[in-house]
Amino acid sequence: MRSIHVKNILLEDGWQRDVRLQITNGIIQAIDFDVISDNDYEVDIAIPGLCNAHSHSFQRALSGLTEFKRLNENDNFWTWRAVMYRLVEQINPETLSAIAAQAYTEMVKNGYTSVIEFHYLHHQQGCHDLNNKLFHALAEAANITGIRLIYVPILYQRGGFNDEKLSTQQEQFYLSVEDLVEHYQYAKAELPNPHSIAIGVHSLRAVSKIALQEIIEFSKTEGIPLHLHIAEQQKEVNDFYALNKLRPVEWLYENFNLNQNWCLVHATHLTDIELKFVAKSGAVTCLCPTTEANLGDGIFRLKDYLAYGGNFAIGSDSNISIDPFEEIRWMEYAQRLIHEERNISSFNNYGSGHYLFNKTLQGGALASGDSKVGFIREGAYADLVTLSSENPSLIGHTNKTLLDAIIFSNHNVLIDRVMINGQWVNADKSVLENYKEALFSVMDYKLIP
Repeated sequence: MRSIHVKNILLEDGWQRDVRLQITNGIIQAIDFDVISDNDYEVDIAIPGLCNAHSHSFQRALSGLTEFKRLNENDNFWTWRAVMYRLVEQINPETLSAIAAQAYTEMVKNGYTSVIEFHYLHHQQGCHDLNNKLFHALAEAANITGIRLIYVPILYQRGGFNDEKLSTQQEQFYLSVEDLVEHYQYAKAELPNPHSIAIGVHSLRAVSKIALQEIIEFSKTEGIPLHLHIAEQQKEVNDFYALNKLRPVEWLYENFNLNQNWCLVHATHLTDIELKFVAKSGAVTCLCPTTEANLGDGIFRLKDYLAYGGNFAIGSDSNISIDPFEEIRWMEYAQRLIHEERNISSFNNYGSGHYLFNKTLQGGALASGDSKVGFIREGAYADLVTLSSENPSLIGHTNKTLLDAIIFSNHNVLIDRVMINGQWVNADKSVLENYKEALFSVMDYKLIP
């Protein structure tokens, strides 16, 4: 039994002072109120750890390498993707584990306590056998860093909406539905607590309607979330509409039963009716503002979506930036720039940061498929991010403005410690050295020709 006394803690129904958490086997067994510390571990401020609802950890190795363009070249998502594919060619289990461990270390340091790994790299270059070693590489990285892994193996079968063949590089993503299910069962059996598993398809352009239906039925049988990219780029929306006379989210809504078990990643280009469809369904929209900005995707219509009461989570996606508070902050800031207004997300007498943080906790929990993720309560994981009221960014704030100060402040020095599954997490010194070695090995190939 571990006992922690918290002077000020964010629970489901708001801030509470002088609370004792009693923790056993990583689970909060009891919460005692109005207590005086009695040989407890002392914490000043504690908030729940956040779920990173969408990550491609291997893309951490691209950070800073794609920020220029050739003369007379229109640089966009599709040119970035070509560089990303060159990185994919260099990934093996050893480099993947090293890169993922660095990304996961940064996630934990900055307040993520769970990560949903959207994994579509199933083969090595020149090898057509399903490589379970790549899965084990991610699990190893999670175990080294202490983060909770929600592993999401992904179906990727075609190169476009017209059943185009996969490119040579995309062949490393291919699985049949049967192979994916077999791999899912293997990974499910191999993942130890507190890790878990979900499933997904890469996007509507990467799977047929029949294959999507099969994965949906499987997810229902397993009782797990279904993840997919949707409407990220205007080009894919236009191409889909030209073929189907419906926009992607309209098509999903007409053909399938969207509900809280769906996680729609990006959903950048939605009409008003599509926003209403998603909000009404209860599906989670995973927003990744720093990646969406970096790739030039566009800006999600958050103001309208909030008015409809939609669920949302956040993700670091390409890991160009790994900071949940920055993702939340830029959800709000992008809206301010578009609408030329302030506090777009301030509702029910809560500040913008407070409201967005709590909604992000809820959406992340839904996207994970694990009811023990997301909140500090009895029966939940003991996942805590601790801070100090003596931090210059937090001095003078009452509980009315404390979360707003956390979101809209200097985050490099904000967090004191992070607990995941009842254990304080400390950086493994070997992670950085392994990352350096892996990064030099993939960069030797000249990712940017």
